[in-house]
Formats: sequence, C-alpha cells, structure tokens
Amino acid sequence: MVIPSTSDVAIVGGGFAGLATARALGRRGIAAIVLEREPALGRFASGRSAGLGRQLAEDDATSALTIRGAAILRDELARDEPAGVWQPCGGILSFDDPAAADDYAARAARLGVAVERLDRAGVAARWPGARGLPIAGALHVPSDGVIDVAGLLAALARGVRVECSAGVERLEPAGRGARLTTRRGGIEARVVVDAGGAWAGALTGDPPLASFKRHVFVVEATAAAGAPYLWHVGAGEVYVRGDAAGLLVSPCDATATAPADQQPDAAGEAALRVRLAESGWRGAPILRSWACQRAFTADRRMRLGRDPERPWLVWAAGLGGHGATAAGAVGEAVAEACAAVLA
Repeated sequence: MVIPSTSDVAIVGGGFAGLATARALGRRGIAAIVLEREPALGRFASGRSAGLGRQLAEDDATSALTIRGAAILRDELARDEPAGVWQPCGGILSFDDPAAADDYAARAARLGVAVERLDRAGVAARWPGARGLPIAGALHVPSDGVIDVAGLLAALARGVRVECSAGVERLEPAGRGARLTTRRGGIEARVVVDAGGAWAGALTGDPPLASFKRHVFVVEATAAAGAPYLWHVGAGEVYVRGDAAGLLVSPCDATATAPADQQPDAAGEAALRVRLAESGWRGAPILRSWACQRAFTADRRMRLGRDPERPWLVWAAGLGGHGATAAGAVGEAVAEACAAVLA
C-alpha cells in the first residue's frame, strides 16, 4: 500500500516520542503521519522499557518533563484508557552517597514533588532483599508508579496515522519543507520530526547520539504486593520492581554500542550477579532476559524542538531512557515546535 504523498508533519520513528508527538498534533488539528521502518511499533527502546514511572531524574530539565509526563499518564491517559497504563505503586530512590539524597530532595522541593525521607531500615521494611545494598539515604516518592509499556504504545497510537514497514531512506529539502523517500513511496511534508531514537540524526548527517546497551532480567523471586519500585543510585546502580512472573531487575549496565537490535549477552548476566551479590536475591534463577538501548546527546539533555539551521526540521531525540515516563510531555513540547513552524 502506497503512503500519502503529502502531510503537514511527517514523523520518523514509531516509538514513545514519535507517537506522543503525533497524538499531541492531532489534538491541535494538525495532520501528521508516523513513518516506522519496522513491521510493528516499539520494536527497540520503547517496547523494551522496564516501565518504571520515575519522576525525579538527574537534572531539573529532565525532571520537569518526567513530572509532566507522569501527570499525563496518571490523569489524562488513565481517564481515556479504561484498561489503564499506570499502576500507582510509588517508588523509592536509594543512594550510596548522602549528598546525592540531599540533592534529589532539593530537586523534589523545587519542582513540587512530595517525598518522604527513608533510612536503610525504612527501605528494608519495604524491600527486605535490599538489606545488603550500601544505602546511605533514600527518598520515597508516593506519586511514582509503574507503566504498562505495551498499553502505553497502543494508547499513544490510537487515532494516529501510522505507517509501518515504511523506513525512510532519504530526506532532503523540497519546496517549503522536505521530501522523504520511503520503502513504500515518497511524501512531502512542511515539517519533519526526527524521532528516530538511537538512529536520530542519521538521515540528516548530524553527529550520532551516544548509544548504550542495558540489560533487564526477570528472576525467580517475589516482591510484596503493591510494593514501590526500588532504584538504587550510585556506583552499584540497580533497580527492581515486582513482575507478574517474578522480580524484574536491571544491573543498570551501560555498554557503549552502535544502534542495533540489542540482544542479551554473558556480560549482562555477569553485571547482574555482581549487583545482586550482597542482596537477598543473589543466585536467583533467571526466568527471562532482554537488552535495550538508551540514546543521549552530548550534554545529556533531551533534544526537543526546532533545528537552528533547517526550518523544516524538529527534533524529538536523546530521551536517555526516560521515554516512557516523559512521553506525554515530550509530545506536547515537540507539537508546539511543529505548530510554530506551520504558523
């Protein structure tokens, strides 16, 4: 089937960023089409997210997006999606450095996120298996949660024009916008949104993003019903949350890699065993494993908005692993930039 020959906005990439942008554009009455090279949505980073709805990130700018995105997930999408995409279980951030706990608490205060201070015993009361982690301080964030990743992708795609198996092979300026040549025909658009994940910038010849491989495992262990996720931040970074089949765990490994269909390997399992060596989950049998990739800009800030040199190009890239939580806010920001180009 041939794709349409024109559109106000053509979005390259059918992950969280691209779909959320198309959804936000539709609410503004702006025609948009999502061009996804794979036969299904979210085949790489978005579809392999662990689904932790973490609002407090490493800096204020990213946190502002994740906080707004979480609000959309909790309120707007919860209202529109009967099955729900958000489980309001809360989250715990623990730290091996008390100064880091203070920094995050200050960020929460600046951005209006309610938190409760916890000590090691307070964390262990909720996660007994974490007793061996080097916890110097922690924050309980009651408004955090867990995201149904497949449900979120489906919710964002509802009502959006999506063309799968339509990989963009060439992109060049044309008329008042640009022309995209895809596997299924050509299309001209006033605005092109690069939401290509780890591949963002490849079509325009821009410097590549920094891409890192990360492993996620489901191990044979259990969490208390309704327990908040636990994310230990520090030299031995690891996160855990309950899963229907067991306990979902990531050693938060970060191996520099070229963008690809990432697959689990022995190094990831070794990293898991090191992280869990002093925990109550050491030696837990692995039930399932997968690998994802996170992409970052040079300054580790999301690249959202108009390109300074190409008036037809808008970025939605470098989400750095925060795509699931920040998706709604990213879509709003990028849609606003598209509307400014079209005005």
